Amino acid sequence: METMILLALLAALILLALGIPIYLVLMGLASALLVAEGRTIAGLGQHVLDHLQSPILISVPFFILSAVLMQGGGLARVLFDAALAWIGWIRGGLAIAGVAATAVFAAITGSSAATTMAMGTLLVPLMEEKGYKTSFAMGLTAAAGTLGILIPPSLPMILFGLIAEESIPRLFLGGVIPGLMQAGLFAAYIFLVANKVGGKAEPRVSRKEFVNTNVHAFPAYLIPIVVLGGIYGGFVTLTEAAVLGVLCALIAVLFIYRSARLRDIPGMLTQAVDRTSVIVLIIMGATLVSAWIIKSGVPQSFAASIVESDMKPWQFLLIMNGCLLVLGMFLEGVAIILIVLPVVFVVVRQLGIDMTHFAVVMVINIELALLSPPIGLNLFVMSNVAGRPVLEVLRGTIPFFLIMLGLLMAVTFFPALSTWLPNLVLGS
Repeated sequence: METMILLALLAALILLALGIPIYLVLMGLASALLVAEGRTIAGLGQHVLDHLQSPILISVPFFILSAVLMQGGGLARVLFDAALAWIGWIRGGLAIAGVAATAVFAAITGSSAATTMAMGTLLVPLMEEKGYKTSFAMGLTAAAGTLGILIPPSLPMILFGLIAEESIPRLFLGGVIPGLMQAGLFAAYIFLVANKVGGKAEPRVSRKEFVNTNVHAFPAYLIPIVVLGGIYGGFVTLTEAAVLGVLCALIAVLFIYRSARLRDIPGMLTQAVDRTSVIVLIIMGATLVSAWIIKSGVPQSFAASIVESDMKPWQFLLIMNGCLLVLGMFLEGVAIILIVLPVVFVVVRQLGIDMTHFAVVMVINIELALLSPPIGLNLFVMSNVAGRPVLEVLRGTIPFFLIMLGLLMAVTFFPALSTWLPNLVLGS
């Protein structure tokens, strides 16, 4: 069986290197392996349909639609102007304001790609105009865009909760402190190197302009407050909160900011359907891979070997970090969760590792994967937005990648960074 797994992994890597879409690789290989072991095609189809009928999964397209509306409706500019009014006057203030606006935008969209695209379109030209080095501007925006999957709502957290049968509101809360820490560390680094990368303090805005800017941004601030407040206040379910987010986004872009027109909505819906389809196809493929992995008995034997080795939780987490970093170079984040989690969650529970802690560790690894060649999605999104080579974007991300690696180690060794807030709000 171990030989079969290695051959399947090698085949997957070769197919991905040839440019075959990941969902085709996952579905094709898993289907072939399961059929070879006696499963019927009809049985595989029924298995996939059974796993797609989750009430939690229904929230995914609504969160994606909300992200598309925010991106197309120009809310990134509104949030950035407000952040600039608050902190633009300090050294490197323009870039730090970009990080702050990205963090708030992430709390609205739940999507790394949407956050990177929206903020990149706005922030990189502004930073270049103000004298920042282009590679620094692109690297910062690509790295800050990863906050879209750490700060709630987060699509990877939803999928993690779906597979591991964990409370998604709890997982959301687990990402809050690490997400704010990541934004804070980025801001501190910008402040320290601002003079070297061309960052100068912006003029202070007048009191009248400050008030007007924040009043203008207030409806945008309300969206994450309404959505997350509804979840944790017990007023709405996760799916209802996702729908509420779409409604708030529509009201904001159509009637408050008037940054989109009714004729723009069909195009946005098409874009949301396209993004949702990709994720659903990956989930379908990864579901079949998970079924084959579970049927092979690998999770049980893996758990038994870990227990027999008397491995400590921190040792297991370090090994997982290394494995996830390598996998992140070749696989998309959703696929990593859906393939890896069924193998390891038994071990995680047996070692007494809090699942919220493990979820945050896994998501930070996926953040790093978004910046890791050759697959790193944010590298290509930023390259496309800025019209510059991927290697130039990669150079700019290196210091931020190292900061995130340091954050990963901190969260790995100090579980309270991810569990304290969920325990405080929801109880242990």
